[in-house]
Amino acid sequence: MKPVLFLALCFVIFSAASQEAKWGKLSPEEIALTEVSYEPTANAVKLSEVGKLKITDYGYELEEYGRTKILAPSGFSKAERKWSFMAKRLNDNVVLKGAQTINIVDGKEVISPVEKKDIIVNNVNGIKEIAIAFPNVRVGSVIEYKVLISRPYDLAASPWRFQNEIPTLSSKLSLELATRFAYRVILNGAKLTKKYSGKKNVRNWELFNLPSSQVFTHVYNPEDFREKLFFQFTAEKQFHGTYYSENSWSGFKKVVNADLLKTTKNVDFGAIAMKIPTGATKLETLKNTLEYLRQNFEWNRYVSFHTGNMQDDFLRTKKGNSADFNILLQGILNRKGIRSELVINSLRSTGQIITAYPILSRLQTLNNIVDMDNGEKLLIDGATSEPKNLKYPSLNFFNNIVLELENPTESFLPISPNLSEFISVQDLELSDTQGKLSIQDRVNGYLDSPNFNPDDFYVFRGTKNQNSEEIHHKEWKIRESTVSFENPAESFLMIENPFSKTIRELTIEKDRDYPIMLDFPFQGTVQLKTKLPPNFSAKTDGFDQKISAFGGNLQFVQGSEIVADQHVFTWTLLVNKVIFNPSEFADYQRFINKVNEAISKAAIIRKN
Repeated sequence: MKPVLFLALCFVIFSAASQEAKWGKLSPEEIALTEVSYEPTANAVKLSEVGKLKITDYGYELEEYGRTKILAPSGFSKAERKWSFMAKRLNDNVVLKGAQTINIVDGKEVISPVEKKDIIVNNVNGIKEIAIAFPNVRVGSVIEYKVLISRPYDLAASPWRFQNEIPTLSSKLSLELATRFAYRVILNGAKLTKKYSGKKNVRNWELFNLPSSQVFTHVYNPEDFREKLFFQFTAEKQFHGTYYSENSWSGFKKVVNADLLKTTKNVDFGAIAMKIPTGATKLETLKNTLEYLRQNFEWNRYVSFHTGNMQDDFLRTKKGNSADFNILLQGILNRKGIRSELVINSLRSTGQIITAYPILSRLQTLNNIVDMDNGEKLLIDGATSEPKNLKYPSLNFFNNIVLELENPTESFLPISPNLSEFISVQDLELSDTQGKLSIQDRVNGYLDSPNFNPDDFYVFRGTKNQNSEEIHHKEWKIRESTVSFENPAESFLMIENPFSKTIRELTIEKDRDYPIMLDFPFQGTVQLKTKLPPNFSAKTDGFDQKISAFGGNLQFVQGSEIVADQHVFTWTLLVNKVIFNPSEFADYQRFINKVNEAISKAAIIRKN
C-alpha cells in the first residue's frame, strides 16, 4: 500500500468512526470505505454500534443499534442477525424495532426494508429464536438494525461487547440506573481498562477502531480478552446468604465449604474405600479408584462445582455430575491415606477465573489436586480423567490457576500441564544423487495426538515410506519410517533446522497487550546421524548455540559432534512455561530473536 493511500484510508476510518450514524443515511466516508487498514483481510466491518443500557431490579433492558458493511463475498454471512430468549420467562424478550439493507446505486441510496418473509422465528424447547436474513445484499451493502432486548439476569451480566467477530470502527454504550441495589462495573479488555480504569461514576463508554476478536493468538479463549463490560450486583436480593450473593473469595469459599459438608452428610467413605484395592503406590491406588468410579457410576455429562445430597442422590441412583464424582473421589482417597484437595477450576472453553472477585460464569467445576509418592501433584477430574493417562487430563480444564478451598483466606494455586516430549532420531544414508532417512519418532503426553505431525520436524523432506510401523511402549508412542529424497544440488546439502516452523508459530505480534497462553509445556529433541561418504564433508562454523531464558524454562540448543566416525547433529527446544504476561514480553521476544539468529547459522554437507 502506498503511503498516501494508507493515510487516506486511516482518515476515512477515523472520520467514519467519529460520525453519529443516522438511520438510513450513509456518510461519504462510509460509502467510500472498501478496506479496513488495520485488518485488510476482513470481509465485513462494523461501522457503528450504539447501546443504551438500563439496569433494573430484575435485570436489564438494552436498546441496540448496529450498522455493518459487507466488504467481500465471503462476508455475506455477516448479513444475518439472530437473537434468542425464553418466551415463558418473565422479562425475557427481544423486540425488533427496524432492519434494512442500504445499497448505493448510481450514486444514490437504495433502501430494502426487512419484510416479514425475511424474518424466521423458531421455538424449540421453550427457547424462541428470531433470525433475520437481510435482503439484496452484495459487496458494498450496509445492513442496519434496531432492537430492544430485555433480560432477567441479575447475577453476572455481560450485555455489551465493544469488540466483535469483525473489525469495529465505533462502539458506544450509555448507562441508565433504575435499581435500588448496589452494583459494580467490571472492565474486560486492555483498551477499555486503560481508558476507564480508576474513573468513578462513569455512565458512558466508547472505543474506536477495534480489531476483530479473530486476531487473538496463543490464548485459551478470546472471550477472556475481548473488550466488553460486566455488570454484577454486590448483594443478590432473593439469594442473600448463598454463593450468589458473595463477592469476596473468602465469603464465597465459606458458603461452598458449608454446602460440601451438607452434601457429604451420612456418607460412609470408609466403607466404599474398602471395596477398592490399595495399590503398591499412590498412583496405582488412584488408578484403581478411578476404575471403580467408571465401573459403578455414570456421568450425566454436566460440569459443576455444586451438587445435592450425595447419599440420597448420587450413591442411590449411581448417576451424577462432575462435582459428585470429585467429592466421592476425594473422600475415598483421604480414607486410603492419600492427600487430595478439592479445588474450583474454570474451563478454557468458557473463560479463566478472575482473581479480583467471584464471577459465577467463570467457576465451572470441582477438580482434585492429588499428592503422589514422589511429591508430584496431579490435577484429576473424577468424571473424565482416564486411569491409564492420569498425568495428562483434558486440556479443557487447564488455565493458569485454580481456587483453593481448604485455605479460608483468598488463595489460588498455580497449575500447569505436565511436560510432553518428542524425540526424533534420524539416520542419514547419503550418496552422490540420493539421500535416505531412517527415522524413529517417540512422543508422549499431549503430543500423542492426531494433530501432531512429526513430518514437520524432519531435517530433510522427501517421499515417506508408507509402510511405517507404530507401537506403544509404556507412556511412549513409537513410530519408525523412512524418507527418500533426491539430492537437490550436486555441490552441497543444507541441513534444515527442524524447529523453524515451531519458532515462527511462537512469534508474537508487535504491540501485543494481552497474555501469551500456550497450550502445554513441551520439549522436542531431534538428532541427525550420518556417516558421510569419503567425498563429502560437513561445515559447521558457528553452528553450536545454547540460548536460555526465564530461569531455564525456555531453552534452545543446537550442536554437532563426531561420535564413532559419525557426524551427529542435535537440536533441542524446551518450553516449560506456558503463561507470559505483557511485562515478560520483552524477554520472551528476545529469546525468540536469538533462536532465529541461531537458526540462521545452519550446517552444510558438501561434496569435496
